[in-house]
Amino acid sequence: MAVRAVRTLGGELRIAFLAGLAGVLASGFALLIGPDAGAGDGATYLGFRLLDLENQSVRWQTPTFGAGAVVTYAFANAPITTEGARNCARMVPPEAAYAPSQISEQSFRDEVAAAFRMWEGVADITFRETADTATAGILIGAQADPVGRAFTNVSLSGEDEGRKVIGRSLICLNPKQPWKVGFDGRLDTYDLRYTMAHEIGHAIGLDHPSAAGQLMSYRYDEKQTDLQAGDIKGAALLYGPRPGTRSFAATGPAETANAAPDAENGRLFGIGDRNGSSTSPVSTGSLPDKAR
Repeated sequence: MAVRAVRTLGGELRIAFLAGLAGVLASGFALLIGPDAGAGDGATYLGFRLLDLENQSVRWQTPTFGAGAVVTYAFANAPITTEGARNCARMVPPEAAYAPSQISEQSFRDEVAAAFRMWEGVADITFRETADTATAGILIGAQADPVGRAFTNVSLSGEDEGRKVIGRSLICLNPKQPWKVGFDGRLDTYDLRYTMAHEIGHAIGLDHPSAAGQLMSYRYDEKQTDLQAGDIKGAALLYGPRPGTRSFAATGPAETANAAPDAENGRLFGIGDRNGSSTSPVSTGSLPDKAR
């Protein structure tokens, strides 16, 4: 079956309600209950939201929730065009993004590897680097047409028991924006590890759950350096928990923060916001390739 590319950032997104998961939910996994629920809605905000693509929640390799997965990734080593992709359709090697910020290739690769390990540490999903850019599950590069900060494109493929799975994800960084390694309080320059971990979350099936409080929240604010409780619950729901690892992260005031996205409280990730707005929330959408 032909792969259909979908835009995973920008626009409105229906919340994925999962039928038949009462037992899982009772075990501590939960979904965002309503489209207007925010981090301040204690009765409804439960920390994560799943991508809804073509009226279904999606994951890698099999539609079965809780099953482990192995996903390969590669770095673009030449200009690459992906027909039908709404995000990252034209990419160049990632050096175009990190080199102008005086970040070495080794440092960049180390930060990307650390971002993948964050998700491996809490869910039964394993990432393996490959040199084959044609077959890699996740392809990482810089935008050939700079916009925003970072984007992710998710394409579906195949059909198993009437449900599609993720066939490929593209992650691209804006080479016109500055990047850094580590937090330093400068919210106009994004940390590579934090940004890549956020984008990988989209690449494996997670959406923005809120303005702030989780690594998958849409605002960049340098208030947490690791996955938070909602991030972990969402990944574990999709792929099962990693045996022998923690099942939740420490929470604090940031988990319930829902202030306006300004310079003091944090900055929007700039993903999906093609109009350059910094005042309205950015929904991590999943729209058909012809939708806007």
